[in-house]
Amino acid sequence: MAKYQQWMGWPFRQEEEDLSILDVIKFGTIDYKLAGLFWLLMEQRASVIVAAGPVWAGKTTMLHAMLDFLRPEIEQYTLQGYYEDFKHLGIEKPENTYLVAEEISNHQYEYLWGFQVVKAFQLISKGYALGATTHARNIKDVAYILNALGVEPEKIATLGAVVTLQVTHGKYLDDEPIRYVDTVSTLAITDDGLVAHVLASRHLPGEKLVYPPEEMLQKVLTAKFGLKYDSISAEIDKRGQILKDLDEKKPSHQDLRQAIADFYKSQA
Repeated sequence: MAKYQQWMGWPFRQEEEDLSILDVIKFGTIDYKLAGLFWLLMEQRASVIVAAGPVWAGKTTMLHAMLDFLRPEIEQYTLQGYYEDFKHLGIEKPENTYLVAEEISNHQYEYLWGFQVVKAFQLISKGYALGATTHARNIKDVAYILNALGVEPEKIATLGAVVTLQVTHGKYLDDEPIRYVDTVSTLAITDDGLVAHVLASRHLPGEKLVYPPEEMLQKVLTAKFGLKYDSISAEIDKRGQILKDLDEKKPSHQDLRQAIADFYKSQA
């Protein structure tokens, strides 16, 4: 897939692989249950950062796969990096807008850095949501980078999820690197500062992801998003099962998006 955008009045072509969450599952980066958790989080229009230390870890692929879980009425707007002045947002509806920053770094002009990152987080507190990637090894590094740029801890705590990816070598020298999500966390602010609540974790790619008990999931996600399900674990499993059943039909990416839209329509 190629996306065309305007930069300083000139169109440019941004290459993007048209990979879906089902592709990410097939690669072993996540499993169906974690995909179900991502669906539940993005259903709440959660602001999210996908982080990894090395380049080519799959951060952008993971972020865009997660964006497919947004409700159909949510408008996505890609922030224009160095040239972003945020003036266009005056006419947008914050509650229906999801801002996308390809990356938080100073490596390229299309990435956000400095005061623009601070501004983006200020907009979250005004009702917008933000999805971005960054180079960081873990959630502590993510918080450190944002705070060093001037984002206050209270604003960092508005993040709904921080997803960290790890990369290891394959068995043989010419094998594809093994990419896997090792931790998914959400943040809260307390009198002692920022607190991370782990929603899923594992140490090695071959291990099963470990999730908190239902009571803890209920407490953390209800406080964060106001969820009112009888069982959040059951809701996660239900969405994961939908994806598993759909995957057996070998759907196109567009078929997947339509199935997600149909799910929301059935819930209305």
